[in-house]
Amino acid sequence: MRRNWLIGGLIASVALNLFLIGLGAGAIALGMRLARENQAARPAALFWATQRLPQPARADIRAMLRSVRSETLAQAEQSRALRVQAWDGLAAPKPDPAAVKQALAQSRQLDIAVRGKVEESIVDFAVQLPPAERATLSAGLHQQLAPPPAKN
Repeated sequence: MRRNWLIGGLIASVALNLFLIGLGAGAIALGMRLARENQAARPAALFWATQRLPQPARADIRAMLRSVRSETLAQAEQSRALRVQAWDGLAAPKPDPAAVKQALAQSRQLDIAVRGKVEESIVDFAVQLPPAERATLSAGLHQQLAPPPAKN
């Protein structure tokens, strides 16, 4: 009779462990899928930086940011493709470090150009705002772009 209990317990333990492993793997897969799907839906820091601006300035700057985004989207996608190409190059049997570094350098240059266009557009827009609204925008940008406080 003891042997039957031992075999039954062993079978139950294996079944429980398999269930828990499957549950954990499913939770990880679901979390990764949700993170990937929600990545594009998360508003950018610049969107939140404009949150305290009064209307119509808030709507105007957000429209300007959307316009700049559409203007620079091709460059941003090209930069992303160059980074993917560079990291894929490392997987080759004999990777070419110079080619990988060159693709990453080109990607960085595109990123800098996109960032420059966005920042210049914000400055051009902000100088037309009244001083109080400029201060509000500046505070919002500072709040969103400053590093988070250190955790103790």
